[in-house]
Amino acid sequence: MSLHKTEAVILKNARSGESSLLVYCFLKDGGRQNLLAKGARNPKSVMVGRLEPFSHAEILYYQSDAEKLGIVSQAEVIRSNQLLSEDIRRLSHASAIVETLEDIVPQAESSEAVFDLLQKSFYQMNYCHGSKLEFIFAAFLLKLLSLSGFHPEFNRCVKTGEDLSDIDEALFSSADGGVVAASAADKDALYYKLNKGTRRVLNLILSSDMDKLGSVNFSNDQKKLVRAMLLKFLSIHTERAPKLASLDFLDRIKPAE
Repeated sequence: MSLHKTEAVILKNARSGESSLLVYCFLKDGGRQNLLAKGARNPKSVMVGRLEPFSHAEILYYQSDAEKLGIVSQAEVIRSNQLLSEDIRRLSHASAIVETLEDIVPQAESSEAVFDLLQKSFYQMNYCHGSKLEFIFAAFLLKLLSLSGFHPEFNRCVKTGEDLSDIDEALFSSADGGVVAASAADKDALYYKLNKGTRRVLNLILSSDMDKLGSVNFSNDQKKLVRAMLLKFLSIHTERAPKLASLDFLDRIKPAE
């Protein structure tokens, strides 16, 4: 039996048996893991409310050769991020982060950089103005793609190497993984038109820590464009369409609000 003390971001949880909780989390030193918190749903348990979705916690768990799941024995909340569960917009965007993470990052693949990005993204979403939620999700997706080896190019033509940083509008090809000079563009290919301001913000996201982007945002048109572009980029380079049920739901209810 081995005992582990680490930090965890709780992605989601589910009931297990009469009183236990199955905890899906991302560990600072262990990546995505599924752990069991025995008796955590018992009202008298010291762990009640300490393993809630989107929270950042310090946990103690042990792994036995006889058990498939690690068993959580202690948990202390560092940040609850409870506002993410109390508002449908925040909940949908936070859930989309979880869905994206599960789609891109393999189970048990350890990455402290991804852990840091995840906990900071939830923290920012918890306190930001509602108009900033889409930006934070896009920033998370772009940075996660980059950390996973899918690094889009926004400055130089990926076909010719030409510097496009000063042109007013550049064509982004999700298939080619970056901007393409007009002279090298395929007339039958799909391109996203990115103006200089949008490219500047995308580069800023890639070069800045998540908690340094508080004063940056996209316009409404930019949000739609960037989300579509990044999801297309994701689907091409992972060879499967992303399943973001949370954002699909949010998009469906928007006209009724």
